[in-house]
Amino acid sequence: MSEQGIGAALTRVEARDKVTGAARYTADTLLPGMVYAVLVGSGVSAGRLRSLDVAAAKAAPGVLAVLSHLDRPVWHRVPTVPYFAEPRMPFSDDRIHHAGQHIAIVVAATRQQAAHAASLVKAEYERVNPVSTLDRALPSAYVAARGGYVNFPQESLRGDPDAALAGSPVRVDTEYRTAMVSHAPIEPSVTTASWEGDKLTVHDSSQAVTLHRSSVAASFGLPENQVRLLCPLIGGAFGAKSHVWGHTLLVALAARRVGRPVQAVITRKQMFTTTGHMPPTVQRVVLGAERDGRLRVITHDSTNSTSFLSERPEGTTHSSTMTYAVPNLRTRVRLARINFGSSTPMRTPGDNSGSFAVECALDELAHSLGMDPVELRRRNHADVHPDSGKPWSDKNLLECYRIGAERFGWHRRDRRPGTRREGNDLVGYGMATARRVEHHRAAESFVDIRSDGRAVVRVATQEIGGGTLTTMVQIAAGGLGVSPGTVTIQSGDSDLPQGAPTFGSLTSGSTGTAVHLAALDARRAAIRLAVGDQRSPLHGLAEDAVSVRNGRLFAKSEPRRGETYAVLLSRNNVNPLRGNGKYAPEESPYETATFGVHFTEVRIDRDLPRVRVVRHVGVFDCGVVLNAKTARNQAQGGIIYAMGAALMEEMRQDPVSGRALAPAFTDYHVPVNADVGDIDVHFVNKADRNSNALGAKGLGEVCAIGVAAAIGNAVFNATGKRVRELPITPKRLL
Repeated sequence: MSEQGIGAALTRVEARDKVTGAARYTADTLLPGMVYAVLVGSGVSAGRLRSLDVAAAKAAPGVLAVLSHLDRPVWHRVPTVPYFAEPRMPFSDDRIHHAGQHIAIVVAATRQQAAHAASLVKAEYERVNPVSTLDRALPSAYVAARGGYVNFPQESLRGDPDAALAGSPVRVDTEYRTAMVSHAPIEPSVTTASWEGDKLTVHDSSQAVTLHRSSVAASFGLPENQVRLLCPLIGGAFGAKSHVWGHTLLVALAARRVGRPVQAVITRKQMFTTTGHMPPTVQRVVLGAERDGRLRVITHDSTNSTSFLSERPEGTTHSSTMTYAVPNLRTRVRLARINFGSSTPMRTPGDNSGSFAVECALDELAHSLGMDPVELRRRNHADVHPDSGKPWSDKNLLECYRIGAERFGWHRRDRRPGTRREGNDLVGYGMATARRVEHHRAAESFVDIRSDGRAVVRVATQEIGGGTLTTMVQIAAGGLGVSPGTVTIQSGDSDLPQGAPTFGSLTSGSTGTAVHLAALDARRAAIRLAVGDQRSPLHGLAEDAVSVRNGRLFAKSEPRRGETYAVLLSRNNVNPLRGNGKYAPEESPYETATFGVHFTEVRIDRDLPRVRVVRHVGVFDCGVVLNAKTARNQAQGGIIYAMGAALMEEMRQDPVSGRALAPAFTDYHVPVNADVGDIDVHFVNKADRNSNALGAKGLGEVCAIGVAAAIGNAVFNATGKRVRELPITPKRLL
């Protein structure tokens, strides 16, 4: 299919701009008369502002305004603001809920003047002792009622777990912990806002320009058509930019106050404390099984921290409820409030943490049975969805196991922990399953064929770094029957047709299907035009007797008979010919998910117990692969991302003050090239037409799920020591 682009390993359409510096990110926005803002954060984790002295800041050179709760901003429709990260609007009162909470915004002529003036803002607090860590909050953990961000059942029951456990000849009962992890994208969040009368334009680091437009419009009491939100490129996000945070509204508020465009670039420290994170979890997993390895029961109790401003449970128990065939099940998710900034969905929310617990527990079960971990998973394969009983739209997990084991050389694994050595290194093999629910969102796209034969895709999606623009071009090219080189894309603008957000692995299946349908619609319109045009060599043919290749319409039975899009449209004075594609998810007789498996090899120096992942194989079942190059890059990136959480990433809090300890890259370590060994990825690459017309599903998240468990299981195989807490640092191995 390379002539039509779908599946081909095409270089990203924005690649040249990125490597030459021509690419324009949100911080590159320059508007006439633009001034700059800096946000001031709270120095304490809990209490209230006794006083806020802004006099010196207002008197500083270049300062245009200093805004705070003292200005009493009026926010509109507060209870129903969609996709705002927290129920409390910024500057609503003098209460302090976490360190770093925005307490003032300073606007000045230059960025340096704004930063200097911000340092002059003096706050005095009435402090109270914060709930500083998850451990301290555990005694008050509770099950949240559904509503808001509590959007899945917090408790579930299947069969009779207690009786099943009592009758199980083999049991595993363990506790696992995962750390608080920061999104830490290269690009910090940036907002530039400008007003023209009552019309607001916001350039924002956004994973969902149309959803976020709705949030901004609701906050200011504006009709949506009076707000435009733009985001040309995102320099990484992982969920940090999936909701609107307070700084976006405050910059727009400041721009209205000073009557000039205002830009604020969030500092790295503010990215760690005010734009979300993955919360820490404590999970207890109990397995009961027959001696042949077949699961009788799973119970999974999970608690994660949440802020005093919002309730955000992690869907950790999805790994228990949906991955394996088990007749008896009980799960519970609880929340424990701490004085820290609100968490937010982060790449594979819930599944990353939950799969670590469940997949490690299965490895412990396999060890106690003396069974191969892959065979244990095969025996518990879910042929249908364990909860609903519906068939899968498509599932090739067993094939993933087979391919992965062969590519990795799993047969060389020694089942006896701590026995394989090479030089001074202990060597271990581990594996884990990946499973991710495939979500769907409504999406729309236009595809225009121009009279010069070129085509334009119009859709309000965002390029987050995974290759979205390129795959959308390829999808349109495939639907139109043209070369991808003749297709361009307009995106990142809320005035365009609404694409699905760039989170939740929604892009390929939802936005991609809308683009696919739009391209087919434009193609059909061109064919109708041709067969109805007496001047066309295709006149009088049935529409289904005409095909298109390389931009040329031709008779299937007589390929020499035909004409190009350009000739057809020019002769009929049509420019452009527009196709409209609307994807609307409907109730389905199928359950849809993506699947995969991870195999990993670790080496651990016996004198310096640092885990090194030297080799990793991932095999994924995500429908048809849209671009072999970007898919491989996306999968490798997801694996490396998950390696960070497994081995080094941990955002710690001071147990007294509750403040983040060292919220910066100086002490928060993420993987670099020297930390990464060989990563081999492979795709089953079978279209899932039961999921959507395109047959593609999300890849951005499933590729990371299970990595931490595979590493943890490999560490046990290498050392005989089971580490049940992430990250697996040398301290925890000693």
